[in-house]
Amino acid sequence: MTDSRDVVRRLREGFAWRDTPVGVFADLSGWWRDPELLRMLGPSLAGLHADASPTVVAGIETRGLVLGPLAALPLGVGFVEVRKEYRVAGEGQRDGADPMLRAGTPPGYQDGGLTLIAPRRLFRPGDRVLLVDEWIETGAQASAVRRMVDEAGADWAGVAVIVAACPPEVGERLGVKALVTDDQLPG
Repeated sequence: MTDSRDVVRRLREGFAWRDTPVGVFADLSGWWRDPELLRMLGPSLAGLHADASPTVVAGIETRGLVLGPLAALPLGVGFVEVRKEYRVAGEGQRDGADPMLRAGTPPGYQDGGLTLIAPRRLFRPGDRVLLVDEWIETGAQASAVRRMVDEAGADWAGVAVIVAACPPEVGERLGVKALVTDDQLPG
């Protein structure tokens, strides 16, 4: 059993804001260095939506590809990676290859938006898909994944994140549950 107070304490201790020439960013590197926190993250994230009985966990590159499998293991379910299309552009689809689901974020998201992709065959009708990631602010990427899940005929179980920094209406619409909110992190 994971002690949620210990998880929150370790998240706070391992977190820092960093000033850079292009702005301030959240430095999560202390989280990845703490082996006990790494051990606790998967079960903690999985526990946020255990009542939704997910049948598969999805994660968006890059950090979702690490956190998703950590959460899938305690749930006893598989994992689907969601890629950013520009990172795999130029890899033409072979004849007979699985068709890809695609969904974009709004044009204003990250200076122009992006397209997320996943193999259609990995989201099955009747699946209950839990999206796992490290941080949510606007919900743009989670909304894109939800559209892919809907298109595949699967059901949305919600979003489990380490940090929620989104408006309440976004959290409610997407079913966001978090280990901490951004205002709980050291400032």
